[in-house]
Amino acid sequence: MSDSKSSGSGIGVMLVDDHAVVRMGFRLLLEGSSDIRVLAEAESGEEACRKFSEIRPDVIVMDISMPGIGGLEAIDRILAREPSARILVLSAHEDAMHARRVLKAGAAGYLTKRSAAEALMQAIRQVQQGKTFLEPEIAHQLAVQQLNREENPLDLLTEKEFKVFLA
Repeated sequence: MSDSKSSGSGIGVMLVDDHAVVRMGFRLLLEGSSDIRVLAEAESGEEACRKFSEIRPDVIVMDISMPGIGGLEAIDRILAREPSARILVLSAHEDAMHARRVLKAGAAGYLTKRSAAEALMQAIRQVQQGKTFLEPEIAHQLAVQQLNREENPLDLLTEKEFKVFLA
């Protein structure tokens, strides 16, 4: 986003995860990069929504499984307020179904937490540039499901039902 407070000093990121140790690990990892800065952290979807307006990060790196409103609802709220927000979901869920849901909700990328450090930095850079990023294994699963026209029963759930399923 052009009015980000991080303009000219790299890609400004907000980390959103309910586990402090996870946020700390990702912060340390990203601080090793010359072009990515962690501007803020949030431990819930509600806090992410509040902080987003004041921080104006270039990229939000968000978990989807959190107490409270959770990541999917936070994505909805942030994008309703700022349609150009760039959100990368970083999740423990290693299946295409979750990736499909967050992309449908408007996230720009999906990466699993077991990915290599360099993949996270690459994903942040791509999402910041307005591109979509999918972890290769997840992209492969989505492509195979599309080719085979596989119907997942969870795809039939409404957004509200899916959020309850995640809880």
